[in-house]
Amino acid sequence: MISREEKEALGKVFKSLDKNGDGKLSKDEVKDGYMAHYGKLISDEEVDRMFEAVDTDQSGYIDYTEFVVASINEKKLLSHDKLKAAFKIFDKDHSGNITPNEIRAVLQADSSVPNEIINQIIKQVDANGDGEISLEEFVALMKNATE
Repeated sequence: MISREEKEALGKVFKSLDKNGDGKLSKDEVKDGYMAHYGKLISDEEVDRMFEAVDTDQSGYIDYTEFVVASINEKKLLSHDKLKAAFKIFDKDHSGNITPNEIRAVLQADSSVPNEIINQIIKQVDANGDGEISLEEFVALMKNATE
């Protein structure tokens, strides 16, 4: 959901931080990069907090995907155009609403998501109770999920 230019810019930053070229950032690489960029040291505690927030797979490293997710400006990520594009991924029939069957089609690619879970998703998000998720309900869900 990011532009090609944004992806290229983030790739360059990541590569500049990834001194040993192994495709992941260690705590030392992050500390060195912080010093190079900001001209001051970052404490071990601050780096630990950063890794707690960014290292979602808890590997002890920040991989490229984790870096990109953490780097994207939340306002840009949650812009109306980007949310609308994400909504369209679900809204396969372009009706302007996400139906339970459309959620099933996206979430059951491997047939492991039970119908009960899909029904719970609809029930939690469907503010007006019509059995479908509108763009407005989807936007509210995404914005609430990031707060």
